[in-house]
Amino acid sequence: MDLQLKDRLFAVGGATSGLGKAIVEALLAEGAKVIGIARTKSKLEELGAAAGTGFEGYAADLTDATAVKNLAGYLNERELYGCVFNAGGPPTGRADELEMKDWDHAYQGTLRWKIQLTAALLPGMIQRGGGRLLYLESVSIKQPIDNLVLSNVMRAGVAGYVKTLSREVGEQGITCNILAPGYHATPRITTVLKKSAEIQKMKLEEVEEQFTAETAVKRLGDPKDFAAMALLLLSPSGNYLTGQTITVDGGLVRHITG
Repeated sequence: MDLQLKDRLFAVGGATSGLGKAIVEALLAEGAKVIGIARTKSKLEELGAAAGTGFEGYAADLTDATAVKNLAGYLNERELYGCVFNAGGPPTGRADELEMKDWDHAYQGTLRWKIQLTAALLPGMIQRGGGRLLYLESVSIKQPIDNLVLSNVMRAGVAGYVKTLSREVGEQGITCNILAPGYHATPRITTVLKKSAEIQKMKLEEVEEQFTAETAVKRLGDPKDFAAMALLLLSPSGNYLTGQTITVDGGLVRHITG
């Protein structure tokens, strides 16, 4: 199936690791061009050396409002077709372990920058006649995850924003969707597993077995499979899919609508 991605330009956050990196690689394999965004310049250079001419890196801390403003200015100088909003999640923790500064940081790192960057990119997309906005969040939007209260709360806020936005810009040819990953084989899940192992006083391997037992497929997800769904939503073929939160979770979420 030709997804019609060749030579289209995308920006992808969290480009050097986990699900973000998988999406970058999948886009490049389809002939798309990618601006990869991450904090560490050396990692972007390493990825660029492997990726070839279709990739360029942009180093930015997305929790910094000035950095987001500068990034938006850079992207708005280009013919950007789509943007993947992705960055590391907030720290693990229970509600009774956290201070207000933790909530403030989680807002900055999980919700605020996405609103700021979206607002800055929308006028250009509208002028060009459409585009794709894709937000990588978590199954915690539909089913809260223990020891991740910051993620549970802030990502629910993203869902409210994206759903509302999809209603406002749909007529302009812009789709707005969320992909909500479950347990995938990425550095992020290792952090979650370690926190759970600490609380339960269990071995890491035992906790991983406990987590995967909750899924229908009884294993961690492959980031490449996740990226395949992202490509559909980013492509012209996804032009009638908007305002959705789609879980890619191996059957983890038990709600009958997924």
